[in-house]
Amino acid sequence: MKISKTLVESTRLREQARRILRDHSFDSALTEFKRGEFSLDMLLEELHIYHAELLIQQEALHESQEANELSLARFIRLYENLPLPTLLVSWQGRVKEANSAATSLLKLNRQLFSHLANPHHVPVLENAFQQARTTGKAECTEISLHSAKHGTVIADLMLIRLPGPVGEDAEFVCTIVDQTERIGREARYQQLTAIMSDVAYSCIELGDGKFKIDWMTGSVESLIGYSLNEVLAHGCWSFLVIPEDMEIFNVQVLQLKPGETKTCELRLRNQDGSLRWVRTTNECVFDFSKTPARRLYGGLVNITEQHQHATKIQRLALVVEQSPSIVLITDLEGNIEYVNQCFCETTGYSREDVFGKSVNLLRNESTPAVMEAEMWKLLRNGQSWRGEFQNRKKSGEIYWEQALITPLRNEDHLISHFVKLAEDVSEKRLLSAQLSYITHYDPLTGLPNRTLMRERVTQALILAAREHHRLALLSIDIDNLKFINDSLGHETGDRLLQAVAQRLRMLLREEDMLARLGGDNFVLLIGQVRQVRDTAGLAERIQAALDEPILLGENQMHITASVGIALYPEDAETTDMLINHADTALHIAKADGRHTYRFYTATLNQQLLEQFQVEQALRLAIERQELVLYYQPRVNIATGAILSLEALVRWNHPEWGLVQPGRFIPIAEATGLILQIGPLVLRQACEQIKLWRAEGVPVVPVAVNLSANELYQDNLAQRIQTIVHDTGVTPADLEFEVTESAAMHSIEKAVMILSALREQGFSLSLDDFGTGYASLSYLNRLPVQALKIDRSFLAEINSAEDALTQSVTIVKAIIGLGANLGLHIIAEGVETKEQRDFLINHHCFVAQGYLFAKPLPVDVITPLLRTGNVL
Repeated sequence: MKISKTLVESTRLREQARRILRDHSFDSALTEFKRGEFSLDMLLEELHIYHAELLIQQEALHESQEANELSLARFIRLYENLPLPTLLVSWQGRVKEANSAATSLLKLNRQLFSHLANPHHVPVLENAFQQARTTGKAECTEISLHSAKHGTVIADLMLIRLPGPVGEDAEFVCTIVDQTERIGREARYQQLTAIMSDVAYSCIELGDGKFKIDWMTGSVESLIGYSLNEVLAHGCWSFLVIPEDMEIFNVQVLQLKPGETKTCELRLRNQDGSLRWVRTTNECVFDFSKTPARRLYGGLVNITEQHQHATKIQRLALVVEQSPSIVLITDLEGNIEYVNQCFCETTGYSREDVFGKSVNLLRNESTPAVMEAEMWKLLRNGQSWRGEFQNRKKSGEIYWEQALITPLRNEDHLISHFVKLAEDVSEKRLLSAQLSYITHYDPLTGLPNRTLMRERVTQALILAAREHHRLALLSIDIDNLKFINDSLGHETGDRLLQAVAQRLRMLLREEDMLARLGGDNFVLLIGQVRQVRDTAGLAERIQAALDEPILLGENQMHITASVGIALYPEDAETTDMLINHADTALHIAKADGRHTYRFYTATLNQQLLEQFQVEQALRLAIERQELVLYYQPRVNIATGAILSLEALVRWNHPEWGLVQPGRFIPIAEATGLILQIGPLVLRQACEQIKLWRAEGVPVVPVAVNLSANELYQDNLAQRIQTIVHDTGVTPADLEFEVTESAAMHSIEKAVMILSALREQGFSLSLDDFGTGYASLSYLNRLPVQALKIDRSFLAEINSAEDALTQSVTIVKAIIGLGANLGLHIIAEGVETKEQRDFLINHHCFVAQGYLFAKPLPVDVITPLLRTGNVL
């Protein structure tokens, strides 16, 4: 960047003008002028400009000086007229100036600042002045000074160092506050407190922080039981303070600094050992009467009753605030004045949200207006209200409150507020509803349970008696549900029960009621029955509905039901009798082969009693080993050769004689005793085979029946293998028969169990074939080697004239199916020559039945085995 020539010349002229005015000479300028470095006109012009600037600066300086003189005058007037006595002290400690207030207060005939004090306080002022010189500030309190009126002034002084001009000593301003009148009032206070009930005292510091009381009011005795002399003898009243409060006493009382005043509350130990709460206020001052020391002026006020009252109120307040119940207080208009923490936690509102708001903020529209009006009427009449209603939370959620609302009366016995104590009972109501549901309804199916059904039956009986109409109670059992639970698990069984309940619901009229009493037992109450046959028709519809397959996931379930029916007024007139009689009829239906229905009769009741007796006797029979095996030969019907045996259990009762299986096997299956009988039969059969072999009797395979209960037991194959091993027989010596219906309960599990047996070398046959639900695909999966034609089909074949009957067609189909599948066919129940001939003509050559031999005891069947033929 280039600087212009004109600017450079102007700067040189300005310097030349300054030099001429400063030196009062043109010599240096003439030399440059002669060299032609500037013109005379330009120099004169620059001198005029510079001279004008100097005049302006001089005028500004004059104005500033006048302003400073004015400010100084104002300060002098302020200093002189200030009501606060003020001194100006030199660096050497001499009094230079004093305002009129100081002149009026103090005797100022002494030049030294420290000598303004009375002799005993001169060192105090000397120390304070030295501190001000060092730190710039010092203060001292209650200094005894020489008064202008030939007396003593007690005053507080403050010294402040003023900054001085450079090179000069600083000065100090000292302000003085007259405390003479205040200290005089304290002396009068001592006289007044001497006649007051509260305790006043004064004590002086002795050294090391210890104090000694030099005066105290006599009322101390009424406060703490000690006499005044006893307290004075201790020096200080600190011996009264309990140890727990000594730290407070030390900090708030003994460690006070001059000029400080503090109040605290302490506990004192009374002479009788009790505690007294006191409020003590103490002021600390410097006492210069002798050696300068701290002096305490204080008072003790007995606040024991107030503290106890406050503690009680505080405790009650905490109880209310921390109460697990909702507490709400309103004014007479229902505006909220207080809520506790439980209210806030329950409703979600803060105190700020609801303070001053109407309780209608919480109101739910569902609360009946009539109930609200009645509540307010009672409250305004001074009566309490108790009840339950719905309120609304801040979130909008509805909740139930159980509340007690009470009028609150003031000291004039006028109602001033209303207090509500409440509890959120939403969960309780929900739990109550759930308990009520659980108490009256089956949680699995949602149907009424036994308790609710009994109530409904009782009500229905009362109504039927009044209106003279008939009732019916149907007790329904699912046949063989236990097999499904054992084979597919209880979860599948539960789903099946739910499906059954749904199907049964579809059969109900509006006035009917269906309940589940437990397990697989359902009860159906028919409210009005015109004719008895209508009840039978309903039982048939129930069975037909349950006959339809039920699909549960991948399993297609086939079930049947048994039904027992009892009628009012024919069979019973009370609830218990009607339910018991329907159950009795149900037991008979199950005993008669299941999948049927029975009406209650007195005879049925006798049959049920007999069944109970049989069950009890059968339990003893197992223990006493009364069960024996009979053996029925399976023969070649063309030659009479014995091919195998079927082991059949019989009961040799000591009183009843030989009990046939039809009398006790159904009871054993219903009660679970079959699970004990099955292993006994297998072990006896194995031991007999072993005995025959030992005696040299020709041994043929022995077939043992597996009930449905046994089939689905866990580890069945392992238990069978154990018995076989223990008795020393081989799998080739045994064959197991399973009914078609048992296998169809759970085809997947049946295939798995039977395959395990087949892998161990046992032969398997499917019994009662044709009576169940086996499809060809299922049959193809079952690892059986033989099919047994059920005796019911052969029973209808008695002559050649029966050749076109349905049974003949079924038998022929089974024989053809077996041939095509490579399965052996065994006919059971052959009792006539015509049946044998029919089988031979259709290429079925293996059969068993009374035509060849009845089931025989060991001593009879053994000779036949030796001959090997039944003909």
